[in-house]
Amino acid sequence: MHDQVLIALISTIGSIVVAYLTTHQNKKPSIDDELREENEELRRKLEEREHENT
Repeated sequence: MHDQVLIALISTIGSIVVAYLTTHQNKKPSIDDELREENEELRRKLEEREHENT
């Protein structure tokens, strides 16, 4: 019985750690998101320069 309790506790702690790490990772913007934002900013700057030159 004692072994089963330990296994259940370790399994529960593992699940909590995995859930925490998954949640923490999802909050960070991915590299694709960062590149997409940088690309949009560069496009805006390019459009502004083109607009100024016309």
